[in-house]
Amino acid sequence: MDQRSFDGRFGIGSREATIDTLVPWCLGYRELDDRQQETAAAPFGFVALFLLTLLSLTESEARRSVPHPSGMADRSGWALTHDCDGVCGVLIGQAALAETIGEVYSPQPPPGQRRAAPSAGLGSAVQEWQAMEWRGLRFHRHGSTSIILRGSTARSVHGIRPSFALKLILYPFTRIQTIAHATREYAEKYDTSGTSARHLVHIWASFDSWILMDFVAGRTLTEIIHEESVQEDGGAGTERSLRLDRLRSKGLLLFEALEELQRIAREDPQANRFQGVHADLSPSNIIVADADGAFKLIDLGRNYLYTHAITGTTSADAAFIAPEVRAGDHDIARADLYSLGQLLIFFGCGRGSADGIVPDIFYVRAMLLARFLEDLIDASPARRLLIFTPGDASDFSFARLKDSFLAELEMVQAAEEGTTELRTETGWRALRELVRPLAGAPGREWRLWRMRRQQGVRGAANGMPFTNWLLAWSFLAAVIWAITNATVITWLLRDLNLSWGNHLVDLAQHVSHRPGELPIVDRWRHGGYTVPDWRANLPERMVGLSYAIAAPKYYEMLFSGLTPLVLGRRAGRTSRLALGAETIMRIMAVAPCTLVMTATLVDVRWWPINSAIGQCITAVSNYLTLAFIQAVVARSRQLGLSTVARDDTKITGLLSFSQWAPTSLFYAVIVLTIGSFLYAGVLHDEWVYALAVTATNIFLFYVIKCGIGGPTVRITMVRACLAAERVGRCA
Repeated sequence: MDQRSFDGRFGIGSREATIDTLVPWCLGYRELDDRQQETAAAPFGFVALFLLTLLSLTESEARRSVPHPSGMADRSGWALTHDCDGVCGVLIGQAALAETIGEVYSPQPPPGQRRAAPSAGLGSAVQEWQAMEWRGLRFHRHGSTSIILRGSTARSVHGIRPSFALKLILYPFTRIQTIAHATREYAEKYDTSGTSARHLVHIWASFDSWILMDFVAGRTLTEIIHEESVQEDGGAGTERSLRLDRLRSKGLLLFEALEELQRIAREDPQANRFQGVHADLSPSNIIVADADGAFKLIDLGRNYLYTHAITGTTSADAAFIAPEVRAGDHDIARADLYSLGQLLIFFGCGRGSADGIVPDIFYVRAMLLARFLEDLIDASPARRLLIFTPGDASDFSFARLKDSFLAELEMVQAAEEGTTELRTETGWRALRELVRPLAGAPGREWRLWRMRRQQGVRGAANGMPFTNWLLAWSFLAAVIWAITNATVITWLLRDLNLSWGNHLVDLAQHVSHRPGELPIVDRWRHGGYTVPDWRANLPERMVGLSYAIAAPKYYEMLFSGLTPLVLGRRAGRTSRLALGAETIMRIMAVAPCTLVMTATLVDVRWWPINSAIGQCITAVSNYLTLAFIQAVVARSRQLGLSTVARDDTKITGLLSFSQWAPTSLFYAVIVLTIGSFLYAGVLHDEWVYALAVTATNIFLFYVIKCGIGGPTVRITMVRACLAAERVGRCA
């Protein structure tokens, strides 16, 4: 009854034509008088069930093939292909159809027939089936291979008639033995009676073609997150926003549910019956209960739609399912770790990651969470929890993993000073970062260090190594930036014979009894370097100030808080590249400003040569850093780390940074050539050259490359360093 088979047998468009014919015929049943309805009840029941099956199959195929707004097709009473309330809801409300469902799906064989292989739990299935109030059935929603009805028992228990949800497997899927067998054993395998389960729906009974369970009033996570996303950004669903508050609240609820799932499995007296693995953990299989807001996990076990036991394309929920489950592997003990990571991404961004790659927003604003997520969503189960291994790697605990998650979330919130919604702006929208030469890095590193120290006292720390090292270099770069800028501005004011009210300078001059000079530093000046002399010194002051502004921005934007040394020593050539990249990165924290200081304090005529040296160091930095990134990416792909994209174009910022190396080399050659000629006296247009270098530093390097393009390139740097840590663990 799938469209291709139907149309192949009865003609193109035959299934749609059949549905269009049957809908008015079945709806017309309501218009008949009582006598006519009684006469037509039997054929109506079977035809209506046939129509309901066709509608459900059409809806299932549409959800798996037609792009649609996330969450819309999961609303109760809403469908992509038909008026669900006006057709499905009306048909199920007819007693004749309810009685037909009771007959067709009955666990008892028709009169005169014997069941070939009576299954375990058949008696319970028959008993529960007979206890239903068939005339009270109501339509609830469509499933990927089923329809879900709602009803209540015929008899009351303690004065209450319990409500149930009845999941009816659609006819074509009941003929697949794998599905029939899994459905038949569902109640026995996932029975939680006698436990204090709060997050698992109690199963009443199951048969080859249906599952009977508690009805939970609530909405799926897909519906809730979609609704919140529409309220936030009108449904645009951009990945430039990260909701830390939602990530925390819903993440904790999910961890609680997984903890319970794991606990019940470990306490189960029947070994290997339950295993504690959901295996189909997706937003549509998590109901948020209206009563208490708890997460209710439904539809445990493999969805055979993903293992190709059922033909056709998969749904959007397939992105949340671990690759080993989709591949039909037997060992799926770590499958829920993958789903957990994807769901945390879903909570933070409002959408999952279809390609299994952590979204860029995490690398820009929440690097520590990106590191945590990468450790969950690797396609290989053996490479999950390489870093965050709570206890024995072979026997992980969701309870301990939750502690690690909260610790990393606390770190991110501390770094962002308690901000709950993080956004990233790229391109020209990033211009507001231009007013922060240090990109806020020293303060952020300090807050991270302080929070990590507090977590260490509580025994909850599992953070990135080299925290003290990175904090020290970030502060050193900031101090050098402040001293260099203060020195250049002070010397500029001295050239102009202006006083800026610096009482420390006045005091130093007074103590030295040399009102026109500064003690010690003025004695470093070479002969011919006179202060004040603004005409002779202004080119150096302009170029020096431009370097003192641009160089710290380059370091703090790209390298602050990152170190290639996380790779370790066991990766051969890649480890040597990591050491080289680390060395040049730290040199970039001090070298440019040191070159400015020597020209300002010692000999102003050195500025063309120092500029050339600075550009050469920058070119070396770009080349070594790029070589490290490319080596790590190549090694990650060689090892099969799925957290690194297989295509360079999908690694944000990599192609942009690849262009930095040749352009910086070209610029370094020009600066070295012209600077050498100026210093040797072959060229004399130092004003033109100084203006060109100053403009290049301010507009090209500070504004365009570091200001506008910096956040994008930093994504590549963060991805490379996180990948390096995982490569090191694999080694």
